[in-house]
Amino acid sequence: QDVYRLQLKLFLDEVKQQLFLGDIRSFLKVFSVITIGRLAQHMRLDENALRAILLAYTRKTHAVDNYGKITSSADFDFYIDEETIHATESKSSKHHHDYFLTHISKLEEVMGELSEVQLAEPAISPGEEACMFPSYDGAHWHC
Repeated sequence: QDVYRLQLKLFLDEVKQQLFLGDIRSFLKVFSVITIGRLAQHMRLDENALRAILLAYTRKTHAVDNYGKITSSADFDFYIDEETIHATESKSSKHHHDYFLTHISKLEEVMGELSEVQLAEPAISPGEEACMFPSYDGAHWHC
């Protein structure tokens, strides 16, 4: 029974940490520099609890690779300098907005070129009607 309670306590502590990680991540993406006190106030936590959560976030997003180098799996990093948290974007990946802006520009270019193209009118003899669904009898097309 004691082992069960200990395991349950550890699990619930892990769940509590996970609850705040999304909020911390959101705040640190918005504020590149924020004091621990201000972030704790925004999150309605005391500063010591926030420090523990930040340490847990660092532990969960960093690992040692095969070469002994510490790597981050997060799309941003942060460090604490005295009482101030500094957040920086760690991955220089191509952003989605750059991709879409490039393709929107290309589409506008193509649309501009197409608007300059003159389409020839179909050649219909006087007295003939345009045929929407022609049929072919093997030798000739008929309406």
